Amino acid sequence: MSSAPCCANFWSHTIYDWGDVVPPVSYGDGISDAKCVVSGLQMDYRRFQNQAQLACYTNERDAIRAYDAATPITTNLMGTFKDLDYFEWAKEMDVVSWGNYPGMDTPPSFTAMCHDLMRGIGGNKPFMLMEQTSNQQNWFPFCKVKRPGEVRKLSWQAVAHGADTVQFFQMKQSIGGCERFHGAVIAHDGTEESRVFKETAALGEELDRIGRRIMGSRIESRVAIMFDWQSYWSLEGCVGPTTGFNYPNEVHRFYRALWRRNVPVDMIASTTPLARLSQYDLAIAPALITVLPGVAETLEAYVADGGTFITGYMAGIHDEHDLVVPGGYPGKLRRLMGVWVEEIDALAPGETIEVHGGTVDAKGEIVASIIHREGAERLATYGGDEFYAGHSALTVNAYGKGKAYFVGTPLDETGMSAFMAPIIKELDLKSLDTPEDVSLSVRYGDGGTRYAFLINNSAADKRLCLSELNGGTELLTGTVINDLIELKPYGVDVIALR
Repeated sequence: MSSAPCCANFWSHTIYDWGDVVPPVSYGDGISDAKCVVSGLQMDYRRFQNQAQLACYTNERDAIRAYDAATPITTNLMGTFKDLDYFEWAKEMDVVSWGNYPGMDTPPSFTAMCHDLMRGIGGNKPFMLMEQTSNQQNWFPFCKVKRPGEVRKLSWQAVAHGADTVQFFQMKQSIGGCERFHGAVIAHDGTEESRVFKETAALGEELDRIGRRIMGSRIESRVAIMFDWQSYWSLEGCVGPTTGFNYPNEVHRFYRALWRRNVPVDMIASTTPLARLSQYDLAIAPALITVLPGVAETLEAYVADGGTFITGYMAGIHDEHDLVVPGGYPGKLRRLMGVWVEEIDALAPGETIEVHGGTVDAKGEIVASIIHREGAERLATYGGDEFYAGHSALTVNAYGKGKAYFVGTPLDETGMSAFMAPIIKELDLKSLDTPEDVSLSVRYGDGGTRYAFLINNSAADKRLCLSELNGGTELLTGTVINDLIELKPYGVDVIALR
């Protein structure tokens, strides 16, 4: 056996036999539940876990197939769940399904991102909302009940992002076990007179009335965000430069700026082939710390042919063995990005660094990349009194016919929005302005029909006018849209457009 692929000779971990390989657990080389002395071994163990559990699923699937050749087979996934690479799982599933359980403080944009991820792993085909609760979700420290209209809003949000089913767990509330306080359509009182039962029944009537015409319709996007489980494992498995990273939150940091402008997004794998990647005007790879073989070359070809690419902090540092790519950060992406990141400064919790330039007046957090430009143009600089104040914080590099943007620090919401705004405008991504907490998603059906889902994600009344919706028919009420639209708390309009 060779120790070289994962640098196992570090701290005298040279491997001579299979018996020397120990799982990254506390009695071995595990440092915590997420980190290990030899990170390359931990990465391999995560891949092994993923493949072993996937093999269990395929064995069960094949046993069913021996007796049933037609019924679709699936298993309910869990959004941004860390331990399983869902792009690999989706290849073995007839239809993707998942359980959506947002917490009381989960932003609606994060839930939307999870729906888009589940749609994305299945090749942007419609998915199943296999599970959600009709009321409380009992696994949180504080189990808030859903407010009137909230479950309806969450259900239609799933449909708006590509779901073709809306289902619940559980039908009847258990009287024992660890989920006895998990919400159910029929609660412990056993009555159909409860608020939850009546709201669920009303939702079912709506879905039955208009759902069939929406099923099978698709979402069209000119923007792709890479969600990379290898980078997920590597970023959160790093011992340094900070413990402050949560990979899904970094993906959401970029996604939120697009969601707020109602720009549709497809979620793709980092290994997406060039032919498919070229279908997008904008590709974003947040915190792509692991660059798998062939990915850098694909990205270079994509940008050279006119694509726009965004990445930044922590990108390009590791190869597939979780080894640092020699020659300076961002590794194999250095030529494409036109920058050299000499150092990465960690910022303590609550600590921020100023970023100023052009339309951006923001704060960064968690890390600050100390950047030297190698052909890239400066868009913004670091402020404050650190020794690297005045160094580039945001850059853009002209590469062939396209552009590559490097974001040196995790920007706050205002800053990310300001950074993304001119890119959205330049690419003519047709963003639509809606009031705070109001989202708009569109599904495209056959025959030129479009279904616009206007959703109030808040507990306050909202009023708006969108000329793009005028003349459309709100399918739940039959109302023809003419300028003013009023949405009640957690209100939903489903509008058919031709």
